[in-house]
Amino acid sequence: MTLLPNPAESPCFGCGPGHARGLRLGFERVRADDGVEEVRCTYMPRADECGWPGFLHIGLHFLVMYEASYWGAWELSGKVAVTKGPATFDQQRVPRVGKPFVARARIADRDDAGLRMTCVSEGLDGKHLARLDTPWTHPSRAQVEKSGPPLPGYLLEDMAP
Repeated sequence: MTLLPNPAESPCFGCGPGHARGLRLGFERVRADDGVEEVRCTYMPRADECGWPGFLHIGLHFLVMYEASYWGAWELSGKVAVTKGPATFDQQRVPRVGKPFVARARIADRDDAGLRMTCVSEGLDGKHLARLDTPWTHPSRAQVEKSGPPLPGYLLEDMAP
């Protein structure tokens, strides 16, 4: 298991370590029981993050899984990746407030255009909660700079021109 570093200056609501109202998610790279490398995030929903009383808001459940997919795409491919959104999000159960769950992301497929990530979430008891599939591409630095606000140097340093 390797904890993945996240710069303190990250402004992200999902994973920014200093975001005042954010989830401050942390990630680790592990080798799963089947030998495949994946990125994991364990999260315990707080009482003020509910949708229905006692249950994590579905949007925040999606966010945890989406962040795990992003970190998985970046860490496991070695390049910054972007997506235009999910291919599928299939939620069978909703995490309960106060009960930790795990989001596990791995590369499902890759080709010259990019990769497809699959993320599953499950309770610590192993019960399946949801599955998220997302396609990711690796933009060039020029594409990123043309798209809008400048990204921090730590995201640009390994990007192709």
